[in-house]
Amino acid sequence: MKKNIMPLAAALILFAACGRKEQPAPEPSGQITQTAAIEKPVPGYNKKSTYFRLPNAAGGKIDLASYAGKPVVVMFFTETCPYCRKAAPFIEKIYETYKGKGLSTIGICLDENSDAPLNFAKDLGVTFPLAYKGRGISRSYRTQGVPYIYLLTKDHEIYDVWEGYETSYDTAIIKAVETVLAKK
Repeated sequence: MKKNIMPLAAALILFAACGRKEQPAPEPSGQITQTAAIEKPVPGYNKKSTYFRLPNAAGGKIDLASYAGKPVVVMFFTETCPYCRKAAPFIEKIYETYKGKGLSTIGICLDENSDAPLNFAKDLGVTFPLAYKGRGISRSYRTQGVPYIYLLTKDHEIYDVWEGYETSYDTAIIKAVETVLAKK
């Protein structure tokens, strides 16, 4: 009997580590207020509920406004989540394949220090920009765990979202990216 309980206990621990469901954040009302104001406003940029400005793991800030007019893939992750680590190589492939066609890609780590996304990038060969301290923004996006992958249009409206990651999502993500790029 104890042999049957061990795999179940291991699965529950793994689920709790990265797939933990958080209570959905209340519906955003207007602009997200957890972020600092843009130091130099981008002319014509209309901040939406998807807007964020977070510290860049490589230094400086990642400001969604600086991607104005470009569709963006946003992946919320944590350093040790096995599903995030499974998704990262595919998101890197999307980044490399479509960055020359106008798609931007940003990873947002929920961890509070820059070591977590830097270790994640080093371990997995990730080269797209990585922000950290993203827990407040993840709530604004109404994530319920990690990974969560969002595709934003060129106007930074949510086009599609994928909860978690499975290789079976690859085709749908590629199709959605190509559709959004075609509308550019």
